[in-house]
Amino acid sequence: MARSARPQRIVLAISGGVDSMAMAFLVSKLLRTFRGTKIADNPAYGAMASVIDHQLRDGSGNEAAQVAKELRKLDLKAAVTPLGWKAERSKGLNPSELPNLEGLARTYRYRALGNICHFMGATSLFFAHHRDDQYETVLMRLLGGHGYRGLQGIREANSIPECYNMHGVYKSGLIDDQLKANPSLSFRPAVRELKRLRNIFRDEKLTEPWSDLRSQFPLLDLAGGYPEYGTVEKTLDGPYLNPLDTEDGGVMIYRPLLEFDKARLIATCEANNVTWFEDHTNLDPTLTTRNAIRYLVRNHQLPKALEKPSIIALAKRSKRRTKYEEAEAHRYLVREAIVKEFDPNVGTLLIEIPTTRAATRRSKRHSANSDNGVRKERRRLIMSIAVRKLMDFVTPEFHLPPLPNLENVVHRLYPHLAPKLDPSPPKTFAMAGILFEPLVTARSVKWFLTRAPYTSNQPLPVATLHGSLDHRLRPTKEEMTERGESPHQSRPLAWKKAKMFDGRFWIRIGYNTRSRFRVQPFRPEDGKVFRKTLSPSRRARLERLLKHYAPGKVRYTLPALYGVERERDHYSQHVTQTVTLLALPTLGIHIPGLERWVRYEARYKKVDTTLLGHEPRRKNGHVGRHRPLYGAMRQQKRRRMYKYRERR
Repeated sequence: MARSARPQRIVLAISGGVDSMAMAFLVSKLLRTFRGTKIADNPAYGAMASVIDHQLRDGSGNEAAQVAKELRKLDLKAAVTPLGWKAERSKGLNPSELPNLEGLARTYRYRALGNICHFMGATSLFFAHHRDDQYETVLMRLLGGHGYRGLQGIREANSIPECYNMHGVYKSGLIDDQLKANPSLSFRPAVRELKRLRNIFRDEKLTEPWSDLRSQFPLLDLAGGYPEYGTVEKTLDGPYLNPLDTEDGGVMIYRPLLEFDKARLIATCEANNVTWFEDHTNLDPTLTTRNAIRYLVRNHQLPKALEKPSIIALAKRSKRRTKYEEAEAHRYLVREAIVKEFDPNVGTLLIEIPTTRAATRRSKRHSANSDNGVRKERRRLIMSIAVRKLMDFVTPEFHLPPLPNLENVVHRLYPHLAPKLDPSPPKTFAMAGILFEPLVTARSVKWFLTRAPYTSNQPLPVATLHGSLDHRLRPTKEEMTERGESPHQSRPLAWKKAKMFDGRFWIRIGYNTRSRFRVQPFRPEDGKVFRKTLSPSRRARLERLLKHYAPGKVRYTLPALYGVERERDHYSQHVTQTVTLLALPTLGIHIPGLERWVRYEARYKKVDTTLLGHEPRRKNGHVGRHRPLYGAMRQQKRRRMYKYRERR
């Protein structure tokens, strides 16, 4: 939790409808009445209302301008952002006639909002979804045959989607914020608090020396009862490599009106003379499925089980059940210390599945129990959730596979949960861009999760590193002096905006030339020439790093920085392109002299760090096995106790 926070603006996504205009009025009233109200740890000092003009019909620009005009009457800053549809119009296509119009409009809308948040330095984006929207969403999913996990409805908060290549917007940006002189979030104690703590410690030391206090309080005996606080010795069995930072932060979407009905929002606007604009396309039941559901609810009497209170209650129960299952899977991963080693420099994960002898014995003992199948199905579900959490560390995909698709993965990792026990040894397999490789020993089975090798029928991931400077990340004079650069040079090595590579690494560069650069997978044919440019010591270090951290084909999934040179023949106008390997950013190896004209930095994507650095509890000491409250033996003891009390 942040100890101090700098005031920030929040961004409101406004469509002009009654729900978004009511939200704009309420936020404006809140900021004027309660100044400095904290939103996501930051005091809010203002709001920017963003109106997106989709430019899909005539007159949409005038309507967006009218909405912005009404927002300014509410003492809110407002801006209209038109969607240009440049890629579609350049191909001669009419955006309104595209078959995937709704999906494209959603993607462009979110990216426009993400750009606005990044420009404003805002991390909170407000949407005006209300209780009726929640009802329609859950009803649509119910009619579509979704299970309870799909019936949770609209979430109150989530990371902004569709902005996966936008650094500082999608699950990133916190590290850069902490490097600023005045970060928006500060996790260090304030100067006044530090002085107060120093005075307290000094007074306590003067009044009662630590040696006397230690003699009266057996700290060593007390700490001995908690083995998890003991020192853990780790041996360095390979060349040291400074681990990459993992990103965090980004823009969060909040929906504060989910508990309010649309009728109440209409009453709020009417009572406060707030003008809103109706979109008549929402009344056409033949246009979208949501419109059809809305028409059905408005003009027909539905069964009680399909009415709004019942559906909303169903969504809350589904959300509560899903929350408990996610927490149980997280506890399992922490309790058993499944994650043994995570290496962000190469994007690999080493896990160890606990032995299942005790689980097998319990299954045989309860095989006659009719509830055994239910227990097994429950364990299979929890393991599926746990496996998906582990896959998030390595997968290059932005959307994890649904739980039913992980059934085969769970059966391979947990053979005792499979319908039929397979006596054959575990085998290597791939799923969601991840290669699961078993490491079988006499005592346990470990799995090495790596990026799956790139296939020949799919294009290789490429990130082109050129574009505008990130002026907020310009190097300081001290940094330039350390690199031997002049602070007054005309073209400093300022950082460019970071780009996402292969869904795993954020990479950015700074350069003072007109060259082009790209990041693509390390190619075997480039390794020989690259090694020749290195000194013998650096060449030997590269070999040790690859052997220890990226064995086998893992090294050919590493990001590599290439320089691109283009030459045009004056006679034939033919363009020749030369690509040269310059560096392996995640390993810190580059050609000699590169630091004088190019610098680079790599970070890993956001991961759940709460799953790292744990020791299994079974190794920390004896932990008593949990006994159910209403087991057979306890029931007999309770009967005897009741009989004894009756006799007395």
